[in-house]
This record gives sequence, structure tokens and C-alpha cells, in this order.
Amino acid sequence: MKKFVVLLVVVALTCVSAMAFAAEVTVGGSVEVRSRNFSNMDFNDDATDTDKTSHKDTQTRMKIDVNAKAGDVKGKLSLWNDFETWGDNSVSATSFETQPGSVSSAATTTLVGDDTPIKYNNNTIGFREAWVSFNLPGIPVNVTAGHQLLTLGNGWFFRSMHFGSDAWVISNQTGPNTAALVNVKFAENTLANADDKDAYVLLDVFKLSDTMTVGADITYLHDRSDKTEIVNLQNLGVNFNGKLGPVALKAEVDLQMGEVDNAAGDDPKFKGNQVVLQGSVPLDPVTVNFTVARGTGSKATDNDIKGFQNLLDVDPHYTAIWEYKVGHPGVEGADGKLGAKNFGFANTTAIGVGATFAATSNLTVGADFWQLMSSEDIPNKAEGTGTTDEIGAEIDLKVNWKVAENLTWNWVVGYLMAGDGLGKDDATGVQGALTFKF
Repeated sequence: MKKFVVLLVVVALTCVSAMAFAAEVTVGGSVEVRSRNFSNMDFNDDATDTDKTSHKDTQTRMKIDVNAKAGDVKGKLSLWNDFETWGDNSVSATSFETQPGSVSSAATTTLVGDDTPIKYNNNTIGFREAWVSFNLPGIPVNVTAGHQLLTLGNGWFFRSMHFGSDAWVISNQTGPNTAALVNVKFAENTLANADDKDAYVLLDVFKLSDTMTVGADITYLHDRSDKTEIVNLQNLGVNFNGKLGPVALKAEVDLQMGEVDNAAGDDPKFKGNQVVLQGSVPLDPVTVNFTVARGTGSKATDNDIKGFQNLLDVDPHYTAIWEYKVGHPGVEGADGKLGAKNFGFANTTAIGVGATFAATSNLTVGADFWQLMSSEDIPNKAEGTGTTDEIGAEIDLKVNWKVAENLTWNWVVGYLMAGDGLGKDDATGVQGALTFKF
């Protein structure tokens, strides 16, 4: 397989040299070595490790980026091998990441993940990006088509910045206003004769000043992967980015509508929402940051789906352990098992404060404190009976070190103090990434 990887790289570079006569081509990339040690992810020190709640490994990610430009036409190919574990020859399903993009009609679940594996098996490479972008002749319209990295609003409903998504993006910029129509294909042919999972987005962003923008978007998600449950979800989002004096603010509000068309039984309605406010204040050499967020959850007794639904990638979004490594906080009446990771603020109320300190021109250190609660009560795992809204509190320590030109070594140390909704024991995690970009 290693020889196959080398062969593909040689072919790619040969193609680049052949294209050079017709286009301006640049080649770059990165090599990243990631070390991880996470312990007690089930919050029970007495449990056996058969469920792999604790693990440590070292992984390498390799990426080659080819950017081309011919006149007004741009294109990109990004070939990568995403975090291959050192010494790992397994091909089991546990080596896969999961893809966001499915909706369940059950009121006790959320659209936070899918069991469909899209991460390449160990020792296998693939394309992270493969797109072309051009302006239509005679009219101010840009078209970008192919596999691309996408974020909607401030990225708390839809974010696809890790693996990317297949999409069309048709946009128009007129003065301070940018409008766009986006079609994202999540899955195809999971059932015969069905266009299975699609999202259609209409968005508009208006530039109020050089430091301030407001935006609005409406998303229609159509999921036919189960012919007995056809999902029609609409998400209306508004966002703000700008500076108010010395304070840099980001705000996003999302409201959800639609329903699941059941072949048998009632058709539950989507009624979720979320509010996210983020800010930072530079006080040289210290920068203070804060986050206040709440996403709705569902109760087991709800006929409708009141839990906020989202489509987020597999990267950390705000905490080093809780949202990144642990799982969804569940709902009242459920069995207490934690579900899919990378769930954003679904059924979560979070308050975060932190600061970073520029110790030198090459070294920044920081710390974040998070108070975490479930928006709807979850089973009390510490007591074994009843319910609670206590998820816990997390402290994340961060060190960002610029070792040399184009070489960084960044570390995050997390400590999650379990509340009654998680269990009796705490979880810890350490993750470091040595990254060389060229």
C-alpha cells in the first residue's frame, strides 16, 4: 500500500508539470504527527477497557495540495492520508470516523452523526478537496463545483471543514452584499431509485463596515435514506460578526421547522433551536474570550423533535474532551448511554471563559473553563436513579509553540470533572500536534 501511495503522488506531480504550460500551478502540503492519550471516557475507573473508553496512540496525516489558475478559472486538488495510526494494521469498523448527515424521527435522538463510514481505511488515501471555480461570462455570478470545504454562518448548524462535502455553490457579489445558492449531496443510492440525502441552502451576507457583517440563511434538508421515514427539515439561521469597540463578537441563532413523514404513525415536527454568542477582548499581551450557548433537547415523552439537529464535522468545536471525545448528553428517560460525538450544542447549555497569553513571539499559552449542563434532564448515572441536568465542568490548557518557520507544535490538556449525568469519576485527555506546512 505504501508503494501505491508513492505511485499516486508521482502521478499527481507529473500531471502538475504537464498542466504548467496551460495554467499557473502551485504545490504545497503538510505533514502532521498527532499524539493522544485519553483516559476514562466512560467516567468509571473500575470498568474494564473492553469498550475502549481509554486509549493512547500516535498518528500521521499527510496532505498534498495542488492549486491551479488559468485566467479567471481556479481549481484545487487536495490528496491526503488522514491520521494513520502508527503500527495499526486493523481494518475493523472502529477505525472509521462517521459522517454527519442522517436524521432520525425518534424524539430521543438528534442529527449529530451517521454510522456510514467515510474515513478511509488505515493505509488508504483519498481526496479531501477536488473542485473548480469560475465566473459565468457576462454576468456577475461565480460557480464552484466539486468536493469542497464548507461552513454555514458561524458553523454551529453545518460545518464540513474536515473531510469536505460534494456541493455546488453559486454566488453573486454586488457591492457589500453576497448572495449564494448551495446544493450539498450527503449520500446517493443508499436505496434504489432515491436521491437520498440532499441539502439546499439560500444565504445572504451583508457587509455593514470593514469590521462588521450580518447574514441570514435558510436550509432545506431532504433525507430519503429510509423510505418509511422521509425527513424534511428546515433550518433558519441568522448570524453576526463584528467589533463593538474593543470586543470582537460572533453570534448565531438557528430555528428549526419541518417534519418526518412516517409511513405508519404520527409525523413528528422539528421544533429545535439554538443560540450561540462568542466574544474576545485583546488586552495585550493577554486575550480574554467567552462563550454562552444553548441548544434545545428532547424528552422521551415528546411527540415532536425538540432537540436541535446539526451537521458538524469530526474536529473539536469547543472542548477538548466533552464534545470531541465523549458523546451526546442523552435525554430524560433514555438508557443513559452517550451517543454520537461532535454534536455541537445539541441538548447542551454551556458557559465558557478563557484567556491566552503571548509569552513570546513564538509561544502562546492559554486556558479555558467550561460549565456544562444539559438543556433537558438526562439520567443520573452517578446515583443510578432519577434525572439531572449536571454534565460537569471542563478545564482545557493550551500551548501553541512555533518551533521554526512553517513548523508548529501545539498541545491541549483537558480535564473533565464529571457531573451526576456522566458518572462518578473524571476524564482526562492530552493531544499534541506537530505540524509542518510547505
